[in-house]
Amino acid sequence: MPKLILAFLAVLWWTPTLHSQEFTRQAVLVVPFRADTSRTTTSMLAKIGRDVADAVRDRTAKLVNGRDAQVLAGFWYDNLLQRSSYNRTLLLTDNELRTVTYQVRADEIVQGSVRRVDGDLVVHATLKLLRSWEMPQPLPTVRGATPTAIGEQLAREIAKARAQMTPLRRCENALYRGDRGTAAREAERAIRAYAQAVPARDCLLAALLDGRTGADSVRRVADDILMLDSTNIFANVVRADAYETLGQRSEAVAQWQRVHALRGDSLPLGVRSVEGLLRLQQPALALPMVRTLREQFTSAELRRLEFRALTSLARWPEAARLGDTLEVEDATFQGDSNYAVRYVEALRQTADTLAAIELSARNVRRFGRDSRLYVQYLQLLNSEQPAALPRGLERFPEVAELRLLAATAARRAGDRGGAIRNLRAAVQRDTTRVASYLQLADLYLDVGESDSAITMLTRAPRGGAEVETVRAYTIARGLMLYRASVDSALPVQHRALRWLMLADSLASREDSRATLAAASLQVARAHLVIASRTRSCSETQAADTTLAPVPALLGAGTGASLGEITAAHQAMRQAVDDALPLLCRPLTAP
Repeated sequence: MPKLILAFLAVLWWTPTLHSQEFTRQAVLVVPFRADTSRTTTSMLAKIGRDVADAVRDRTAKLVNGRDAQVLAGFWYDNLLQRSSYNRTLLLTDNELRTVTYQVRADEIVQGSVRRVDGDLVVHATLKLLRSWEMPQPLPTVRGATPTAIGEQLAREIAKARAQMTPLRRCENALYRGDRGTAAREAERAIRAYAQAVPARDCLLAALLDGRTGADSVRRVADDILMLDSTNIFANVVRADAYETLGQRSEAVAQWQRVHALRGDSLPLGVRSVEGLLRLQQPALALPMVRTLREQFTSAELRRLEFRALTSLARWPEAARLGDTLEVEDATFQGDSNYAVRYVEALRQTADTLAAIELSARNVRRFGRDSRLYVQYLQLLNSEQPAALPRGLERFPEVAELRLLAATAARRAGDRGGAIRNLRAAVQRDTTRVASYLQLADLYLDVGESDSAITMLTRAPRGGAEVETVRAYTIARGLMLYRASVDSALPVQHRALRWLMLADSLASREDSRATLAAASLQVARAHLVIASRTRSCSETQAADTTLAPVPALLGAGTGASLGEITAAHQAMRQAVDDALPLLCRPLTAP
């Protein structure tokens, strides 16, 4: 009984302690230290590196608070390497170490290098957090005669560095909640706990990026971090941004170059560095940087940055060639008016005037609210077309492209007759351009000459791709006319039927047959309605004639709508057959 009471009291005594545990215990992995082989043989230092790691691991486990951190035993690392078919003596790359840290479910990792200097061991080590791998905590360099001595010193430094961890976690959680004020206060508390704290200063720096803190204050915190760790990527990027904001252009240029030099293997950082140099009007420095990145990465964004650098350097032929590709392949390039302005200018500077004018006209329609494009368009027209186009037509009357430009100019001026004449001339000189036939058909329709439009399209090229383009156009035009008509507008409905018949004659398929059959039934119905009102035999006969092609269309197949159209045809056929003897009876003699 007394033992039971003592156990119960023990539980009561420990309960507040358990509740006071604010964060989960962190797992710390210590990996073998890398050998600096500049002065000692590889095998000797490799063994020393493992011995140093063992000593650091054992001593750190005794120094850190066991409730806050657990130092993983060495077998966790060795067993993982063995399961992965790695030699346990193999030293892993930084990315491999990150994977190992994740696999053993560690939160922190201690890694470093060891070398011999005047008979002593010198160790450079860092403490890395898995959640912020790129922002490690450098540890002071330690020197000693034996791995045990090194382990004792380095363990003390690790314990000191970990004093920042609890307020650091509070800072990170506050940032996650968007509470930057609390984050900054907790970061400052972490820095007071460990004066050389780098992750805590990184968290403070993130808290200060609120849009209200002055760039000079932000830069000073970044400088403090870089005094402790000159390779800290976050601080280097923030300092570059701060220099830009402060107008310190030369310092900003040098800083962006440093960011790229530190992490030339990173696409996001490379893009930021190139963009920074372009903002600072340093295209000569940005161009080789972006081309180096393109050797490593396939990225449309890098191609756009190279285009910007080339146009800024007035290297127009290269810019025009790259722009030609981007205009076809890159939706972002196509949708950004800034690129459109640069691309047209590159075409103009390389004397590709026709392409520049055509693209500029498209840009005006595509970006109707961008005044720069409209001004550029007017400049091109004013400087080139009034003189160049008439001279071109006089010098090259047989060139279809000039006729097309003349047609475009006439159409813009409202001269539809002139546009039709020039397009007809263009089609006569070059019968392979489907677009010319379609443009001419549009113009004929604009002036109410639907029959001329159909006649022109019957002469259009009928290759694989061309026939599909013409077929789609004729179906669309036929449906547009048909839907715009009413029962009383029979001439319009018949014109619509002619368009649909043309589409089916180009390539008869289920969609065109179904559309033509349905339209024929509707037109026949319209004739029959008029016949019933007027007692007209000719209207009844027109209904009969309109129905004539439908059986063949149904026989060839109209897809999913076959049953519905067949039923409608049978009903309409019966109605017409009933009306014919009533309305078309021969006259009898009085």
